[in-house]
Amino acid sequence: MHLGMKKTQQLVAIIKTIVFTAIGLMFLAPLMWMISSSLKTAPEVFAMDFSWFPEKLQWKNYVKIWTSDEVSMVRAYLNTAWITGVSILVQLSFASMAAYGFAKINFRGKNVVFFLFLSTMMIPAEVTIIPRYMLFRTIGLYNNHWAIILPHWFSATAIFMLRQFYMGLPNDLMEAAKIDGASHPAIFVRILLPLTKSALVSLMVLTFISCWNEYLSPLIFLTKKNLYTISQVVRWYLQDEAVRYDLTMAAATSTVVPVIILTLCCQKYFVEGIATSGVKG
Repeated sequence: MHLGMKKTQQLVAIIKTIVFTAIGLMFLAPLMWMISSSLKTAPEVFAMDFSWFPEKLQWKNYVKIWTSDEVSMVRAYLNTAWITGVSILVQLSFASMAAYGFAKINFRGKNVVFFLFLSTMMIPAEVTIIPRYMLFRTIGLYNNHWAIILPHWFSATAIFMLRQFYMGLPNDLMEAAKIDGASHPAIFVRILLPLTKSALVSLMVLTFISCWNEYLSPLIFLTKKNLYTISQVVRWYLQDEAVRYDLTMAAATSTVVPVIILTLCCQKYFVEGIATSGVKG
């Protein structure tokens, strides 16, 4: 009986492995097609006799997009890195302090204020694009990277995620620190904040992906080519009159490389942070 159950468990494990491998390959297929197309000539991309491997690797596609005089991929990378870096740094700072306040400090109206924060999560970003356009144009931030950076500083999703993590930390740590005379800033910086490393890394990855891949806001607020982000460079090649899909795929592949590297490097902390952020609510 025991031997039969063991064989059944092994069979189930094999079936699960096959199923999840097939699902994983389905998700990877578009990425692999993009990489393959970026190394082909334009006629080969949609050729009837499809092949994953080009007859000759067209590395010149990458050379062309990185050395183009019309739209600079190098400048776009620097612009996007600047926007993403400042957005992550300030968002994590504000979200950490707000989450600590909502989780560990009792004050009148706390639940009402937190509910108002959560209610903003139900408003699609597309709804606010016109008011933001009017506001930033009025105060002189049109065609300025700050029009993209400022909205990222205040995120209800980030506050909610970190609040759930802080609520999972024992209050005994705070009480012991208070007995020693520590204030709330000291407790936050020296005791609780170091314990939220996995949650902060998870939030950093999510914010990085959101900022790095953002398309709508740069499309509306940035029209000068020297201010373009990488998503606009991909769009620029896609709208070319010749429709050079090989160059478009090369630009898109260059765009996703940092996201893949960051996700792989932070995978351990990301999974841990997502798993523990909802321990207590």
